Amino acid sequence: MKPTTLFAALLGVVIGAGGAIYYAKNVPVPASGPVSSAPSSIGAAQTLVLGQSVSGELTSKSFLNLSDGVRSSLFDVKAEAGQIIKISVSGPLRPQISVLRNGELVTRTQRCEDCPDSETKGQATTLGFKADFNDTYQVVVSGFNTSSYGPFQVVVDTLKAYTGEPLTQDQTIHDWALGGQKRYRLNIDKDGLYSLAMKAEQNSMDAYLKLMDRRGMELASDDDSGGGTDARLQVYLKAGEYIVQASSAMGAQNFQGGFSLEIKPEEMTGEIELKNGDSLTLDGDGKTGLFTGETQTYSFTLSEPKLVTVQMDAQGFQATMEVDSTSANQYGDEAGQQRVRSVLAAGEHQVKISGSNQAGLFVLSASEDGVPENAGGGVIRVGEPRQALMLQGITSDSYRLSVRQAGSYVIDMTSPTFDTYLTLRQNGQTVAEDDDSGGDLNARLEVQLEVGEYEIQAMSLGSYDRDMEYELSVKRR
Repeated sequence: MKPTTLFAALLGVVIGAGGAIYYAKNVPVPASGPVSSAPSSIGAAQTLVLGQSVSGELTSKSFLNLSDGVRSSLFDVKAEAGQIIKISVSGPLRPQISVLRNGELVTRTQRCEDCPDSETKGQATTLGFKADFNDTYQVVVSGFNTSSYGPFQVVVDTLKAYTGEPLTQDQTIHDWALGGQKRYRLNIDKDGLYSLAMKAEQNSMDAYLKLMDRRGMELASDDDSGGGTDARLQVYLKAGEYIVQASSAMGAQNFQGGFSLEIKPEEMTGEIELKNGDSLTLDGDGKTGLFTGETQTYSFTLSEPKLVTVQMDAQGFQATMEVDSTSANQYGDEAGQQRVRSVLAAGEHQVKISGSNQAGLFVLSASEDGVPENAGGGVIRVGEPRQALMLQGITSDSYRLSVRQAGSYVIDMTSPTFDTYLTLRQNGQTVAEDDDSGGDLNARLEVQLEVGEYEIQAMSLGSYDRDMEYELSVKRR
């Protein structure tokens, strides 16, 4: 394409920061009036070679968009019909990419207006397109806004196109979306743990992945577990046929461009020591279990009240852990690390793992310690206030309440140092809950109660690095 033709092609193209793009060389403009005509030449575009990296830089002398002041660099790349081309631009300026052919816009990145600069600055920008002709395509690398200057690296490469055969384990394919959704047959020949990952070649697609059985019944789905806007599923599959569906979480109209699908078996090292229904030993030793998407329950028994810590470290998936009715809190740096630390009464207790349609290995451990003096939890009686400590690392104390006479009751939780929260439950169902009805940051429940057994969850809205004082009381009006 001649320089003058390229200049004409760039007129009116919407890219990068938005608005009509009107490029000109950075030449002095007479002060007598606005630009009345385009320059006759804007210089030759730099040629990109597939598989090779090329350096560039946006400066005040780069091609100028007279509409919004964004600077750009121009490149050419030769492609063959049917090739899927991936363009990757890295640099500190949050680069934007557009692709043109003979003056027509082929595709462009869609910039995120609301994304904080800290989340996108320094990240590589990628864009994919499918070449429909043997021809030279123009690649325009632009800054995010008028202050986007600096060096960058641009790499253009080809991706092997998917030919339509069924997917198999330990395989990666590349395909192209033109809206809607795409379905693939998946054949698994061995029972095991598998990961399915979908990665878009352009930031705006927002990959969405769904796994179904051969009849089309959904087994699992995911949006962003692959990092950023990529999707990832980790599931336990038995040998057989499945359907994998790829689409966009932003709707069918945004399922445009290149993407990859990777099917990979996950190694299951070590022995599976826990089975659903097993009893736990309170020695602190971790034991390995396999979560397959179905709720799993374990139990342990206390001969006297103890301070119990239960931890779950899930590998490659997220699930919910509960001890009795107390939900675990996340700890550590990984989303799958959860912990419950609570004073529990004598008797049998249950640990439940649920709430995920994915699968994976996990390590579960439980330990017991003596109950510190004034530690929260246990029994609360009507008319007998409890002065208690919310122990370090604990955000919820559980109390048993026996109501012997139906009527109106007031339950108060007050603390001079932390924000309190109350939940009243019966037979596993929430009866009432409150945050600040007691004034300031204190919780209060005013409830009508029938004769029966109840559970009070006295909670802290926050975690602290020391023991915290509070008072819990139940009064009948």
